[in-house]
Amino acid sequence: MIHCEKIVSRSRVTAPSSYGLLMSALILSLGPFARCEDSLAPFTLETVPRDVRQLWDPIDFGKDPLETSVVREWEEAGVTCRYVLFTVGTFKGKKSRCGAFYTFQTGMKKGPGFVWAHGGGQRADRQRGLWFARQGYATIDINWGGREMVPGIEPNTDWGAVDPSQGPRFYAAALRPHVKLNLLPDQHTIDPVVSPRNGNWFLLAYAGRRAITFLANQPEVDPGKIGFTGYSMGGNITSMVAIDPRLRAAVPMVGGSGFIMEDFPGLPGTGRARGFKNVDLYNRTIDAQSYWPHVKCPVLFLNASDDFHAVFDNVYRSANLLPHGNWRASHFMHYNHSLSPQQWILLSRWLDHYLKGDPWIPANTPGMLVKKTPQAARIQLTPDRPEQLEKIDFYYSHDPNARARFWIHLPAARDGDQWQAEFPRVPGLPLYAFANLTYRLEKPSESFQGNTQTYSITSNELVEIPERVNLSRLTAQAQPSSLFEDFSLRGTRDWASAPGGGLSTYKFRDPSRPTPTADQSLRIYLRVPRKKLNLRLQVGKRKFLAGNRGPAEDFFLNQNLKPDSKSSASDRSLLLRPGDFRSRDGKPMKDWSEISTFRISIFDANARLHLDLSDPANSKLVSRIEWVSQ
Repeated sequence: MIHCEKIVSRSRVTAPSSYGLLMSALILSLGPFARCEDSLAPFTLETVPRDVRQLWDPIDFGKDPLETSVVREWEEAGVTCRYVLFTVGTFKGKKSRCGAFYTFQTGMKKGPGFVWAHGGGQRADRQRGLWFARQGYATIDINWGGREMVPGIEPNTDWGAVDPSQGPRFYAAALRPHVKLNLLPDQHTIDPVVSPRNGNWFLLAYAGRRAITFLANQPEVDPGKIGFTGYSMGGNITSMVAIDPRLRAAVPMVGGSGFIMEDFPGLPGTGRARGFKNVDLYNRTIDAQSYWPHVKCPVLFLNASDDFHAVFDNVYRSANLLPHGNWRASHFMHYNHSLSPQQWILLSRWLDHYLKGDPWIPANTPGMLVKKTPQAARIQLTPDRPEQLEKIDFYYSHDPNARARFWIHLPAARDGDQWQAEFPRVPGLPLYAFANLTYRLEKPSESFQGNTQTYSITSNELVEIPERVNLSRLTAQAQPSSLFEDFSLRGTRDWASAPGGGLSTYKFRDPSRPTPTADQSLRIYLRVPRKKLNLRLQVGKRKFLAGNRGPAEDFFLNQNLKPDSKSSASDRSLLLRPGDFRSRDGKPMKDWSEISTFRISIFDANARLHLDLSDPANSKLVSRIEWVSQ
């Protein structure tokens, strides 16, 4: 057997160096004799692992040569970025190679570094590496999905005889039409029997741990100062990789909360167990719930309050499985699968704290149940460093469906350094309650995604689930009201500043409001200034109440706004019927039922941007929304 040697070629141009071409030609000329020994021996029915430790502990992630090659190198404003390929492993007789951007400050020696795992449908991002390099980090941004990283550069991720990608839509060399989540064997799996190594997650986590090996071997990186973070599917990868003893910090973002097979209380069919074979083996070896009990490093969960992928309640179930209390959570309120600058700045602070030793991170602030009656539960908390607090907001809900839950805001009552709120309890319904603590930064700061003067830490969640959930009591709370929103009185506290502009809310899911009938119209009151604006509305329909996860439907309305007078702003209103909203293919919306999200944005045609409707300067553009019966 001829052993594979490490190949390194470094070039500042797109084409590989002559040395790299020579070595490649040499290996090709060796033909079948150059085949490397497989990194993993196939399992049999008797040897298939039944838990996380059996699955991962026998693997030495430094055994196989990385065989790193540099496809191209850039230098920009004191930052070096290399387009690299490294060997993940050899599976079924063929090598799996992963593309990545490796970025660091030029001249850096033994500094902190971290691995970035992108989300589904995404790709490695050179600008991301440049930004974090300027913050003092070496990063390797792995291109696990295989999408093009730089136009015109063909060498890229090649999974060889296995395929953990998302299919040919993103990865041209995909071996299957879709992503493979199940554990069943096929011609492209490592094992010929049902095995946790046969789904996509094992190979993606394997690549993540090899990326840690890559970082640990770089002269720019201190092997004792390595972290890992990832977004969405990358958050799942982070949850699995977090057990690696070489890590000093982990930050799963909108992913990695686990418990994906379980239904929401009282809502059968909302989990993924239906039709999925080998659920128990999946839960024991792949699902994030089986990893968190073994994670020793500090963990920051960055999430959205209504995330479809990393379910709010499961974030806390996961955090409570950790063998230590060194974790925090921060949620982007009233939004799905995205983060605000208040979360992004925490990513930097968390990595700075655990990989650089600075700055301060507030301690966890668990809420304490201080009084409980059949009608109410009172929660009290004592925050860390209250002198740095901007505000505390309490929220609660009785809706078991966390993917489209409207969180009801309660003001906090303060007594010295203690804050408290009283939450109503409803027989037959769960109670979910928590607090968001907003802290002031030392100075206005730039995060990777936007600027902010504050950041938020979300307290632990209080959860009460009755033995039997009676969902009819949820809608029975509804009280007729013509008012949908009055921004002049309530501000935007029930809305999120949507990334890309506008405001988004789950208020259609507020159980205290009855679902409007099809003959009712929505009236929006506006103030139109002396410029051309375009009002854009979006309604998202999800069959969440029935426990159906699909199909999803979105309906849109665009309306040009012009002032009635050329001399000043003018007040006007729009009366909107369901049929005024259209799907992308032109189908009119039939009624107001099953709406989960409602989004308002206003586009300034002259400035070519969406206006920030949470900015006080734009607060009067949309003043009130109400229902009108025809």
